[in-house]
Amino acid sequence: MKKLLLFLLLLPALLRAQTPVASDKPLNIFTLGDSNGTFPHSWPKQLELALPRAQVFNISKSGRTIGFVNNGDSTLNSLLVIDENLRKAAEFTKDRPFDFVVLELGTNDAKAVFADRQREVPANLETLINKIKTCPYPAIRQARIIIISPPPYGTKAEALPKYQGGNARVSAMSAAFKKVAQRTKCLFVNGYQTPGLDINTMTADGLHLDAAGSRLLIAPVLAIMER
Repeated sequence: MKKLLLFLLLLPALLRAQTPVASDKPLNIFTLGDSNGTFPHSWPKQLELALPRAQVFNISKSGRTIGFVNNGDSTLNSLLVIDENLRKAAEFTKDRPFDFVVLELGTNDAKAVFADRQREVPANLETLINKIKTCPYPAIRQARIIIISPPPYGTKAEALPKYQGGNARVSAMSAAFKKVAQRTKCLFVNGYQTPGLDINTMTADGLHLDAAGSRLLIAPVLAIMER
């Protein structure tokens, strides 16, 4: 009984810890990600829920990589389509500057087919960031860039040949991406070490985060935006 009473007393605090606190900041945010940014409960949507006065322009796409042609589709290579995506973002925001550009990419760059090309991944990320920073749109290039390194691969994903060994590769990306962030003066969030994230229970397939996992992923992002 004492344990139950203690749990009930602590429950409100536990719920607050899991759910990002809403902010009234009228931020303008550009998000660029892969499939984890495309679902109705995805991390860009969680940003909208936590920042009800914010404007979030999301260009995420399933299968997107930082710099590889995935599944034979060149439109999934961020470097090949970044100029078009920046133009779309500039047309959307017009004269209102973006406060933040949030990048959450790398999961697909860790697929087994790209295992021998992992040294290219941080270099591709740095090229992508420099393209954003030097683009012809003042409303975008003035924004602060937040890099979220990819979350872990779960056991269900790694059981498939196309994702085998991917968890070790995204783990290495977290350290490499942090160095890229330091060199390019970007902000960094370690998605691989997201506090409270259990990739095997917060995904159905070991890759795609559910609502709870998505909320946990953006909690450190919200902390940055609140500074």
